[in-house]
Amino acid sequence: MPFEETAEFEIAVSWNGSPTAYRFPKALRLQADKLKVARFSSKVSSTGIGADEVTTKLFKYVLEPTLSGQGTIEPLAIEFVSWPDSVAGELLTDRVTITIAVPVPQIATTEGEGSLLLWGMIVLVVIGGAVGVVLFLRKREPGEAVKTPGQMFLDELTVLRTGSSDLKDFQTGLYKNLLSFLEAKYGIAVSGRSTGMIVADLEKTDLSLHAREKIAGWLTRAEKEKYSPSVMLPGESLRLESEVRELFEKM
Repeated sequence: MPFEETAEFEIAVSWNGSPTAYRFPKALRLQADKLKVARFSSKVSSTGIGADEVTTKLFKYVLEPTLSGQGTIEPLAIEFVSWPDSVAGELLTDRVTITIAVPVPQIATTEGEGSLLLWGMIVLVVIGGAVGVVLFLRKREPGEAVKTPGQMFLDELTVLRTGSSDLKDFQTGLYKNLLSFLEAKYGIAVSGRSTGMIVADLEKTDLSLHAREKIAGWLTRAEKEKYSPSVMLPGESLRLESEVRELFEKM
């Protein structure tokens, strides 16, 4: 990028749900080398209604060069808290580098030489900007692929297996994760509805009969056992986790 211009750095965070589904409690402090933040703004927008609503929060920085050379925008941690269960999490951006051209020298000229020098400066700026863009695009690391609801469920299942203290604890987490998957994948409303109503909506999906029966059985069992006294059954959590994983890996 030319030393005399600014660069825009934007971060977009999207999620399925309303704008109130997540809070961002801490201010974002961007750290950069050879660049400084000139302006910052953020806005929230959403599309769709109800289960189809998708919200996007956009953070926008305008950066000014302070030195020429290889500028760096360091990874930025974005902390968030879900509502209403107040589960905290963190997102991390990639490191970004940008080549900053040397300042265009300011040379005093006579009136007759001004036009020629002006055109020379324009050519230098254009060439410097083109080189900067090419180097920037080459050095950008590819972004992380967006995961499907099924892939996200399997990741959460692994975390649940390692973090559950007993079968009852595992069943409680499994019930919540299954509802999140059904809402994200098939748009089934889950808030404030009984297990029976949610199970009935499975018939409207394109899931196979076997998958519908399995998921309905796990939801019904989890709903029942998460409120019952904890019973220690050796290996039962691992057996149930393996059964759930096998189905979702084939879906």
